[in-house]
Amino acid sequence: MVDAIRITAIKTGSKQLFKDYFISLIEIESIIFRSLNRFIIMKFSFLLLILLSAPCLYHAQTLIFAELTGSPNVNTTGWSFNGATYAGDTGGDADNFSDEIVLTNASGGQSGGIFYNQSIDLSSCYQWKVEFDFRMWEGSAADGIAFCFLDVPPTGFVSGGGVGIPATSNGVFVILDTYDNGCGTNPEIQIYQGINYTECGPGMINRAQGMSFLRSSNYQTCRVEYNSGVITVYVNNNLYLTGTYNASFVGYMGFTASTGGSTDQHSLKNVRIFADIAEADAGADVTICSGGTAQLGSANNPTYTYSWGGANLSTSTSSNPTVTLTNNTGLAITENYTLQTTLTASPVTCPDNDQVTVTVNPVPVISTSNAICVGQSYNFLGQPYSDAGVYTVMTTDAQGCQTNNQLTLTVNPNLSSTVDQIICQGSIFSFNGQDYSTAGSFPVNLTSQFGCDSIVTLNLTVTPSPTIQLNEAICAGSSFTFGNQNLDQAGQYSQTLQTIAGCDSVINLNLIVNPVLSSTQNTSICQGESVTFFGQSLTNSGLYNQTLQTVNGCDSVVNLNLLVNPLPDIPFITNNSPVECPGDLVTLSAASTPNAQFIWSGPQNFSSSDATVVFSVQQMDMGDYTVIAQLNGCFSDQASTSVSIINLYGFEDYEFPNVITANSDGVNDSLDINGHYKTCQEYNLLIFNRWGELVYQQNLTSASFKGQSNSGEELTDGIYFYRLTYSDKTKSGFMHLLR
Repeated sequence: MVDAIRITAIKTGSKQLFKDYFISLIEIESIIFRSLNRFIIMKFSFLLLILLSAPCLYHAQTLIFAELTGSPNVNTTGWSFNGATYAGDTGGDADNFSDEIVLTNASGGQSGGIFYNQSIDLSSCYQWKVEFDFRMWEGSAADGIAFCFLDVPPTGFVSGGGVGIPATSNGVFVILDTYDNGCGTNPEIQIYQGINYTECGPGMINRAQGMSFLRSSNYQTCRVEYNSGVITVYVNNNLYLTGTYNASFVGYMGFTASTGGSTDQHSLKNVRIFADIAEADAGADVTICSGGTAQLGSANNPTYTYSWGGANLSTSTSSNPTVTLTNNTGLAITENYTLQTTLTASPVTCPDNDQVTVTVNPVPVISTSNAICVGQSYNFLGQPYSDAGVYTVMTTDAQGCQTNNQLTLTVNPNLSSTVDQIICQGSIFSFNGQDYSTAGSFPVNLTSQFGCDSIVTLNLTVTPSPTIQLNEAICAGSSFTFGNQNLDQAGQYSQTLQTIAGCDSVINLNLIVNPVLSSTQNTSICQGESVTFFGQSLTNSGLYNQTLQTVNGCDSVVNLNLLVNPLPDIPFITNNSPVECPGDLVTLSAASTPNAQFIWSGPQNFSSSDATVVFSVQQMDMGDYTVIAQLNGCFSDQASTSVSIINLYGFEDYEFPNVITANSDGVNDSLDINGHYKTCQEYNLLIFNRWGELVYQQNLTSASFKGQSNSGEELTDGIYFYRLTYSDKTKSGFMHLLR
């Protein structure tokens, strides 16, 4: 008896999957030698071979959940690239096709990743397998490659920490680490869980060290299997590492790599992720008519179990049930149906869901309205109808959809009526294409608006047209209403009106227009004045009128057009007086209201009408000058200004000064001949020292004597002699220079 063989099985759903097996060969050998003959030993050896082959018969994942394969270009549909990762070619295979995923190039400081966009739920999908070819070469051995299962969507991972894994992401990782960070003998294979991966971190589950073959110029194959928390890692079909981590969250699968401070090119190809997910296909959305039947789902997969949800299904467990729906409303309605599929062999593992919407159109109503005459019939969908009413006929089309056809039938009667018409003498009346001008009764056969017979009898009456003469008179400017005309011109007018019988009534008008007398007087005054107009004292500009009556009773209008001119502004005078010397020019300018004229007056019977006057002034011309502005016959108030001469005196009028104190104190520092004598006479002043030497000479345009010679030397204090020559006269004497 073989009673010492121990085989461990793991229950998955309703299946027994052989995962681990342990056979004690020593016990087997002992039993064989004690209990069995050679024939039994041979049969047992064959049975043992079958048992040892059980893991190979174990139901492996055969459905591809995601993959990165294809040639000459790798198909990356559904994957997101991050960081330095791209699809390209390396020296790891014989072709030059872009059928490889280059995670990083062989340069420092790079990181990159690629993740599948669809998540997988490890709380229900607790078996999956990842196979991929990897290559780490071209540099000096950098961080390595990591397979990741993360709990966050694979977006935004541009830069990472160790091996390119985002520092804040949580999950489980299988790392092919080729760079020693001080926690083991690299290269090595690691299984890590948690956040903030580091080679020395607390989340390390297990590691296999000294794997120098991981770095190679050729591609190698790695397989990672997950089964209910047990992780196994194979490289080139050799088992190197196992670990346990029970993950029960929804996550995303992908790969990362980085180079850090070293260099290496990290690349992948032939990536396949297997998971036993039964793909749900509820079919395309469908539209049916009321009472119609819709086919849902898709072809049956015998390895799937189907579970439908929704109303009126023919079955809830078929891959393609039917549903029959009725719509009694006036609008389209929708029904949603859900489908969940699982693998029949593992009903609680990796379910998939889909949904389909069925739109049910209402029964269409087609309304038809028609009218017939009494005695006629109307054919509606093959049935004749002759009575008024509403009729309903249901029809069914080739697709089995019904239509509610409604007929509203009206039966119009044959009519008989009388038309009474009055016309005027000389007129005609057209009736049914016939003209009538004499009184009488005339029957006519017509067709009504509904197309039925209508007998109409015309009773025609003819009435005469009167004539009237009018004589009227109006005043000019008035009007006379004559019918719809307003007449204001004398003449003969004729108006045709309607009598109460509707006939023409001719009225002739003889219109006389008596004149209206009008006179206008234009008067202007100045501001402040007034004018009397028919007892009114007027002071403002405007048009004033007074209406009188003529003998014909018409208006006689006297108009006064009064203009009140404003007074011009008082002139503003500019004056360059006083002037320096007699004979200098004086300029007087006046400014006032635009276009004003000026009247000047002043001494010596001065007068001018110019705005600006210029004249040579003498002593007798000094005095006040006045100016008045005149505009439109109106005068401004008077403005005045004074004209004077500064230097009116001569050398005979004052004594020559005999002392100057040239000490720069601002008092009597110079001999100012011009200022002292207030004269404009030409002169020549000579100053001599006590030895008779000429030390200074001055004339009308020279600078004043300030105790310096003409060369600028300071003269000593003392007595100096002067000689002043002017006109044909001379003054001489002495003066004291003090400081």
